[in-house]
Amino acid sequence: MAVRRQLLIGLFPTANVRAEILAHRDDWWWPRGCTLSSAKGLHLTLFYLPDHQGEAEQHLRDTLARVPMPPLALTLDSSGTWPNDISVVQPAAHDGLREFHSALTCALRQAGFISCARGWTPHVTIARKSEHAACPGHLPPIHWTAREFRLVRSHFTHPFRHELLDAYPAC
Repeated sequence: MAVRRQLLIGLFPTANVRAEILAHRDDWWWPRGCTLSSAKGLHLTLFYLPDHQGEAEQHLRDTLARVPMPPLALTLDSSGTWPNDISVVQPAAHDGLREFHSALTCALRQAGFISCARGWTPHVTIARKSEHAACPGHLPPIHWTAREFRLVRSHFTHPFRHELLDAYPAC
């Protein structure tokens, strides 16, 4: 049986930010059967793409290297469970993050990796299969300055894992 893989372009929190997200997650009540996201795997997804290897992967890396990223001073300030049973932490509206995502969209479209932009809601997934989770009423703001974005290969194995392919520092 073939292992399913995808490429992820995302922002990965620093250890301190990750610890704050996990502390907030610890305040929730989680139902039986819920799956908590791995601590090291926490990220804010910018894009998921089909797995590319060889020349296509190198073309993707070159494309991403040409997209300038400013440091992004994000504030994670809300959390909840979505109708698809995924629990998330979300950043406050941030023009710089939206502009960066738009620049990535344009570059990926021009390079042939995507054909059209889909809806995007920035978030960090903290749990899955969490339909009846009880969220604490308030998320104390978590300040996160994202200073790089990463390209990783997601291996949908047990346990799930991310393989770092490249990192692109903010300019």
